[in-house]
Amino acid sequence: MAVEPHARKRVLIVSANPLFREGLRKVYAEKWIGMAEIIGMPGAMEEAVLAMDSHQPDLVIVDFDDRAINQTEFLNKFVTGKTPMQVVLVSLGESGEVVIYDRKRLTTAQAEDWLGNPWPE
Repeated sequence: MAVEPHARKRVLIVSANPLFREGLRKVYAEKWIGMAEIIGMPGAMEEAVLAMDSHQPDLVIVDFDDRAINQTEFLNKFVTGKTPMQVVLVSLGESGEVVIYDRKRLTTAQAEDWLGNPWPE
């Protein structure tokens, strides 16, 4: 099922490791054919921040182990941003959990519903 081009999700892959970046691109580009497009693959913190500002991606996949990417600065940028976005932290070194941050805007009514039960089953 293909999604209209204007509705495709914009994905940014951030890692200083070119093999990891390319591996993620290949896996997800094949998996998300027609639903998403990889809009950039920055390898440095400054490039990542610029790409987040200019491209406003829907999803950012970040190499959790990458020491070239300042995680604190990156997450601060994510938290202070205004556009809806998801950030996924993935690790080459550790198998197990993948951390997902999801920034959403809710109406007052939606926020009240969410605060009434932020942990639905």
